[in-house]
Parts: sequence; structure tokens; C-alpha cells
Amino acid sequence: MKAIKISATVFLALMGLAFAKVGIEALTNPQAVLANVGIELNNSSALSSMRAVYGGMHLVFGLFCFWGAYKMRREALGLVTLYTIGFVVGRLSGVVADGAPNAFVSQWLVTESISLAIAAFLLFKLRKQE
Repeated sequence: MKAIKISATVFLALMGLAFAKVGIEALTNPQAVLANVGIELNNSSALSSMRAVYGGMHLVFGLFCFWGAYKMRREALGLVTLYTIGFVVGRLSGVVADGAPNAFVSQWLVTESISLAIAAFLLFKLRKQE
């Protein structure tokens, strides 16, 4: 029981760090974040939208994961599970519709799939204990 709680805390802290890092980078320089996938942000509306989605939203997700690691593990794991399901489904639908992505996006698909598996496993184990 304690091992699952510790594992969930560590996992959520790492996810919080990852989300917060992306959020801070996207808030300060959204073009640099999206250059890896070949997206050019060429007007203030595009920059604002990316600051909101990749910046503000990811930063708040990261802060919630940090907080949830100690106060609301199940809820934070639920958020990570839903978030990663969305990314995995979106990326796989892109592969089907558009073909194989570049190495950067492929690496993220693997990372998000592993994160999904870990989050779902920990969520299942925590719910089973309660």
C-alpha cells in the first residue's frame, strides 16, 4: 500500500515537472516550443493561442500534479490519465490520417503512451486500496 502511494507521489511530481517545464517554455517562447514540429506562429493570435494551450494550461496542469502528489493523488492521476489518452488518441489518429510523424513527435507518442500506462496502473491500484 505504501509503495503505491510513494510511486504515485513520485510519478505525479515528475509529471508536474514535465507539464510545468513545457508551460513555462511556451509562455516565454511559444515559437521555440512549436518549431520542433514545423509550426510557424506568424501573428499575435497564433502566439496567444499557443501561450494559452501549451503555456498556461500546461503550467496549471503541472502545478495541480505537484499539489495532487500530496493532497489528491487519485484526482491528479485521473487528470494525467485523461490528458495522455487525449494525446495518444490524437497522435494515433494523425498517423492513420496523415502518415508517420517526425522523430520528435514519435518520441512523444511513446512517452505519452508510457505515461498513460503508468498513470492508469497507479490509479487502478490506489482505487483498489480504498
